[in-house]
Amino acid sequence: MLDKRTHKLLERLTQICADGSYKVIEIVDLGVESVFLGQMLNYLAGNDMIDIKYTDEKVYCVSVLPKGRAIVEYEIKGNRGWLIIAASFVAAFVGSFIAGLL
Repeated sequence: MLDKRTHKLLERLTQICADGSYKVIEIVDLGVESVFLGQMLNYLAGNDMIDIKYTDEKVYCVSVLPKGRAIVEYEIKGNRGWLIIAASFVAAFVGSFIAGLL
């Protein structure tokens, strides 16, 4: 399970590396403090969510692996699922209320 900051970072990396290739990303473009960024990227790399080709003081060269993409896609689909369930519940309630009035 990812914490919120690490999940946001993974989402950002997935957006940047949308075509599946390695991208050179400046640290300032990720919007995370450099101390935490290294820890989060190492965690993602250690769990086979990203691959880090090289790094230096200002840039990272990374690619998002299929496991990382799946986690981001699952989160998006999970949010849509709850929305569909809630909308179905509201529609059923309104329908039964109108039927009761008739």
